[in-house]
Amino acid sequence: MKRVTETRKPHRAVALTGIIGLVCIVLLFAALAASLNTKPYMPPKVAQKYMEQWLIESSREVAGVVRLKHAKALEPFYLRRDYQPVWMDSYELTPAAMELLQVLRETAADDWRNYGYELATLEREANRLSNIPKQATAVEVLLTDAFITYAQQSLNAQLLPDTGEGDHPSIRRVAAISQEPLVGEEQIIDLLHDSVRRNDLNALVARLTPSHPGYLRLRKELNRYLAIANSGQWVPLPDKLSLQLQDRHAAVPQLRWLLTQTGDMPKPALSWLFKQEEQQPRVPAAGAEADLSLNEYLFDNDLANAVKSFQRRHNLPDTGHVDARTLVWLRVPPHQMAQKIALNMKRWRHLPAELGNRYVMVNMADYRLQMINGNSVELDMKVIIGNLQRRTPVMAQTISTLELAPTWSVPKRIAINSLLPKIRRNPNYLDEKGYQIIGKVDGIDQFISPHDIDWNKVTPQNFPYRLIQKAGDENALGSIKFLLPNDKDIYLHDTSQPELFGLHNRALSSGCVRVEQPRLLAEKLLRGQQGWTRRHIDSAIDQNRTTRIRLQEEVPVYLMYWTTWVDEKGTLQVRDDVYQRDLIAGLPPINPEVSL
Repeated sequence: MKRVTETRKPHRAVALTGIIGLVCIVLLFAALAASLNTKPYMPPKVAQKYMEQWLIESSREVAGVVRLKHAKALEPFYLRRDYQPVWMDSYELTPAAMELLQVLRETAADDWRNYGYELATLEREANRLSNIPKQATAVEVLLTDAFITYAQQSLNAQLLPDTGEGDHPSIRRVAAISQEPLVGEEQIIDLLHDSVRRNDLNALVARLTPSHPGYLRLRKELNRYLAIANSGQWVPLPDKLSLQLQDRHAAVPQLRWLLTQTGDMPKPALSWLFKQEEQQPRVPAAGAEADLSLNEYLFDNDLANAVKSFQRRHNLPDTGHVDARTLVWLRVPPHQMAQKIALNMKRWRHLPAELGNRYVMVNMADYRLQMINGNSVELDMKVIIGNLQRRTPVMAQTISTLELAPTWSVPKRIAINSLLPKIRRNPNYLDEKGYQIIGKVDGIDQFISPHDIDWNKVTPQNFPYRLIQKAGDENALGSIKFLLPNDKDIYLHDTSQPELFGLHNRALSSGCVRVEQPRLLAEKLLRGQQGWTRRHIDSAIDQNRTTRIRLQEEVPVYLMYWTTWVDEKGTLQVRDDVYQRDLIAGLPPINPEVSL
């Protein structure tokens, strides 16, 4: 027994040693894991040292190249904070900083102007952040400098496109034009101080940026096209490409890849697993011919359906064929489409933060009017907008009054430019169209017979008359006029030429918006207003009984110009730049030679 006991002791020692070793290994790995998960910390004194360096000694060469635009405002701001960061959590960007970067990126993406954010340097430094205090503090001061610039642009309405057009000058004369004082650096710094104190920097960035669902949906599409552009895989399709079902062509793989990236062609079910689906399609080497017998070069049903999706998004006939008009849009570089999307995101800045529970939205670029009630579309109809010489202005107003069977006081510019030549050719024109003439007789306004006027002596420079068109079928305003309080004499109305709604391009009016179904729109606006059912509306119009009705509740109306937007199904829609407002903002023309 004694011998057996002695032989067991070494075995116990070995086992104990093994257990101790295993515990040590576990503890070692636990310590390693803990060290990996421990966030590096920047001591306040270290942060202060490098912040002072950037703000005082090197404000002209932050990150080696950037001269701070707001150095005089930044230094006292950080002094009050003992030079501690607001956008950095030690060596990491805070959520507010990441949101600010996104906002700066989408604001500058259209290249409309030099925004002054030093975005290239800021993105570069942010992307390579590491545990280096000098680099992290450089990102901090660059972010604050860019924030001040952005906040000033936002609060001073410097990010609004489609303004300052001379198509419809104000019809009111005023002695002096009051101007809102510009928001300066000091006010922005005060806002920043207050937000940091209340720990809601995120909210401050959000208040300076549109938060409408339509804006945020465009953000997603902007990021999609920026990713395509930055992938380096996009190449233009051949400029004379024509494809239809069962055709074979070397460009088919590139077309399939492109439509997959734009979301028109569903990705394969396991594309998340097999990354090769995302890789650039094979392109034959220079001088080599593609083996067109391979299936990858076949224009099949799936690709035809993807082309149809692309065509519907661009308001083209959905034939599924790659024709000349479709090819123009397919060849638009992704960076240019990203510019277009970013510019349209700015157009949301024309609108109030709350659109209202019930409102009318007109998208001029789509020639459509919608009445929105809650989150649903109550009405959807075609519109006719101003022609290229008299473009309908962007505006946010309210429909306050309806006029049934309206008369029309002809603006002088229309009387001399449009009607005077017709009157000279046909002396009976005014009688046939129901116009009355008002002129001065012995200094008093009186109705004058058109046959008492020698029209050959009347010139555009000498036109002393006012023309009023009576209510009726010939009235240019049609059966109903929807008044909007504005100083440009713009309103919605019916038309005496309903056949024009059948045209594709409906930029035809002198600036006002003609609506396809005015009686239905009036019925919806007057819903619940005592004494004004559809029967009453029809009766007043049919009897040419000019009647003004003030709405019990004014309805907001927004005349907007969106050449890109995301519809209720989450699909990006793209339209022609009929007014060339995108071009004015600096975007190159997309389809200068192909008439749509």
